[in-house]
Amino acid sequence: MGIFNGAVTKIREINRTYAVPRIRLTTGTKVILIALRIYLLTLVGLLLYSLVTRLGY
Repeated sequence: MGIFNGAVTKIREINRTYAVPRIRLTTGTKVILIALRIYLLTLVGLLLYSLVTRLGY
């Protein structure tokens, strides 16, 4: 159990270190990332729609 507790402690320490992002995004970068997210969600939606219609549900 000592090894497991040590690993958990180390992981928590790493998570605390990187909890707050240190980079700053410009407005343009944020817009592009939102556009990419919408694009990917649209692709997933189309894929699911295609799957459902081909299976006949």
